[in-house]
Amino acid sequence: MRRPGRREIGAVALVTALVLALGVASTQSPPTALAAPTGPSWDDVQAAKGDVEATRVAVARIVESVGAMNAELEQLRIAALVAGEQLQQSTFDLAQAEQAMATAERRRDAALERADASGQQAAQLAAQLARAGGGDVTMALIVSGDDADDLLYRLGTMSALSTRTDAVLARALQDRNVAAALSEQAGVARDAREEVAAQAETVFAEADALAAQAEQRAAEQRIMLGELSAKLAELTGRSAALEREYLESLENEPPAPGPNPSPSSPSSPGPGAPSPSPSSPGPAPSPSTPAPSPSTPAPSPSSPSPSPSAPPASGPQPNAAAVATAISFARAQVGEPYRLGAAGPNAWDCSGLTMMAYSAAGLAIGGHGSSAQYTRAASRGLLVPYSQVQPGDLIFYSSGGSTSASKYHVTLYIGGGQMIEAPYPGQSVRIVPVRAFDRVGLVARPSG
Repeated sequence: MRRPGRREIGAVALVTALVLALGVASTQSPPTALAAPTGPSWDDVQAAKGDVEATRVAVARIVESVGAMNAELEQLRIAALVAGEQLQQSTFDLAQAEQAMATAERRRDAALERADASGQQAAQLAAQLARAGGGDVTMALIVSGDDADDLLYRLGTMSALSTRTDAVLARALQDRNVAAALSEQAGVARDAREEVAAQAETVFAEADALAAQAEQRAAEQRIMLGELSAKLAELTGRSAALEREYLESLENEPPAPGPNPSPSSPSSPGPGAPSPSPSSPGPAPSPSTPAPSPSTPAPSPSSPSPSPSAPPASGPQPNAAAVATAISFARAQVGEPYRLGAAGPNAWDCSGLTMMAYSAAGLAIGGHGSSAQYTRAASRGLLVPYSQVQPGDLIFYSSGGSTSASKYHVTLYIGGGQMIEAPYPGQSVRIVPVRAFDRVGLVARPSG
């Protein structure tokens, strides 16, 4: 995301309130990194070869270390997504504040013009009184100076003014007071803008730092996965590429509960390892279960696609043409990088991708922000239970999957238990199985 300019973050007095409303303070520190186990050393791998039990233990250690890495990256990923959502929400509200300030300035300028015109009328009135021989008092008005306020005051002290004169004077005084009040309001708005500009810069800096940390950790994980894949291949006799596919598939395993989640056991053990014994300290890949292919990932058992026996679809029905266009657009972006606040054409964040996918189909879905897109769908009656999800629906994620909590992530469901997403910093747009962890129970159907 490019650094916001002064004008973009100008009238941003709602930043602090927004962050509090989201329930995540903008000043919170990045999550503490977990001490991820590194898996067995190469010496351990060589020592384990030929020993079924030692091989099983070494494989389990590899799986455990990958799970721990995934848990740490998940913490960073969610923190970065929440920070990105804060930026999107603040950008929306700040744009509204900017518009409101511009409206106030236009009203002020119009009031100043009216005050100037009515003041001119009052000056003309004083001149007419002078020509009519208003005596020493009137002449004193004329020679007292050019100050308009002083002139209006002196006219107000004169006695025996006509009804017309009273009306001119009253209008001039009212216009002057309105202009003064609106000028003061505009000044307050400008002061607030300058004060909150620094806060907006802080929000951006913290979100950017979280994104950079997540991106760096993702890069480190890719390197470590390469090493662990090679070790696993050495133990199982399978190719390193196939073992890497298996280890990468573990990313879709839900993190274990607790402040320091430990890796959960893979639901589909990987290939080529000995069967674990009942006393084994951890799971090992099973030779009978092939590793999933990253090009056609299968749904995780923890996040199944809707059952064929699910209740008949109710609520809005999708527009097939709009859905096809949105999915086609999103598919075309697969492989392009995630970037905080981006909405194309060559980088994306989660809501930027869904927004532009449906924009390609001629539909506005609520702007750039996961919560904004969910709120718009809710206001238009376009939310349906996840059990009735159909291709083209938007799947949302929030803390604990709560429907009332702010949404930190949104994806596009494409059918078959899969979704397209711009996941997080350091990872490109991709097609993955639907994750159950933190998934909201309602999906949006923008084309309904």
